[in-house]
Parts: sequence; C-alpha cells; structure tokens
Amino acid sequence: MKQIIFGNNNILILHFESKCKQSVSCVARWFMSWEWPERINELAGGGIRLEPLSIDHIPGLVGAAETATAYEHDMGFVPRPEDVVTYVHRALVEKRAGRSFPFAVCLASGEPIGTSWFRVFDTWRKKLEIGFTWYATPYRKGIANLQTKLLLMTFAFETLGCILVEFLVHSENEPSQRAVGGMGAHRDGMLRRVIPMKDGAFGDVVVFSVADDEWPSVKETISLRLEQRKHASTVA
Repeated sequence: MKQIIFGNNNILILHFESKCKQSVSCVARWFMSWEWPERINELAGGGIRLEPLSIDHIPGLVGAAETATAYEHDMGFVPRPEDVVTYVHRALVEKRAGRSFPFAVCLASGEPIGTSWFRVFDTWRKKLEIGFTWYATPYRKGIANLQTKLLLMTFAFETLGCILVEFLVHSENEPSQRAVGGMGAHRDGMLRRVIPMKDGAFGDVVVFSVADDEWPSVKETISLRLEQRKHASTVA
C-alpha cells in the first residue's frame, strides 16, 4: 500500500498482489458478461408459450391491442395499436442493453395475445420485476395470466435463484391489483410518480412482491386456480 498526500486529503492507493488483481478482474468480467440462461427461450406450458419478443409478433400484438378500451389505452395499461411498433422496438432496445427480457405471450398455436417482461434483474441482490403485462380482452378471464405468471415465477425462483420477485401495478389498475394479490403476492406499499403517462404526468404504482420462502405457497395457489378455471371451461 502506498499513501499519497494532497494538501489535507489522504488518498490511499492499494496495490493488489497479482492474484488479487486476477480475482477482481474475474468478478468484473462475470458481471459484464452475464447472460440469461438458454432455457429462457423455452418457457411453455398449459397452452401458453412465452416467446422472446420480436418484430415478427407485431401484427398479432396490434390485433390484441385493438381489443382494449379507450380508457386502457389512455391510462397506458395497453399500448395503442398504432404505438405497438414503437413499443416492441423499445422493448428490444431494453433487451439489448441487458435491462430486460420481454416476451410475447402466445397461445399454443403461436398467436400472440399480449406481452409480459422480466425487468431490471439484479444478479447481485437476486431480485427482479415482472411487468409490462397485458392481454387481449378475450383472454383476460381465462388461464393466460395465471399460466404466464406460473411460467415466469417458476423460472425466476427455480432457475435464476431469485429471492424476491416484484410487481409494480398502476394505482388505478384495480383489475391487475386484484389479480396479483389474488395469487398470494404481498402488498408492500405505493411508489409515487413512477410510470410516465401520455400527457406528460407520472402515475403512481402499487408494489407487490413474492419472496422465495413464500413461493411454494404461491405456486400451489396459482396451480389450484388454474385447475379450477380449466375445469370450469370444460364444464361450460
């Protein structure tokens, strides 16, 4: 260690041994070169496929977005059909930057019915956010959302080893709040001025989360609800 004095400030310059330098370099390279596991491209089950979002999904997503109400478009819950191209390109920019992994939620046939993203995965703190989730209106009360959440959270906890998964839901999006809370997620509180809106304002969000020790119970709840909905649709 060498000490250099500038006026009243002491600046310590640490000279690491070569092995220490190698260790630090290895850690730095690990953080810079981290990649999503290959299996992230194969998330499917229960009649739902989560395909890595691409420009090929744009036509189908335009059709899905057209089923939303004017209010849902105005609030930003669902992109406007004319904004889907921008939405997808923004998602791909986020993916290339390593901040997100966006999916197109598709039926087993390959038809896109919405999107859901892994957001801001923190490899050090082992937590991520699931967001930008929306579906075509005809599929909202079926199995799509539950099956999507089951696929994403199973991957987050059982492959990525997350200790916490968060959901940020617009404070005025009550259906989504009920859906997230209904599967057993904990309501943590509210964050103000988070979501940029079309009019230039910023919307508040309600934060929900599921911890790793809560996941087995939440997984069981989701699986049970899926079975109930499948049975109901069969009976109907």
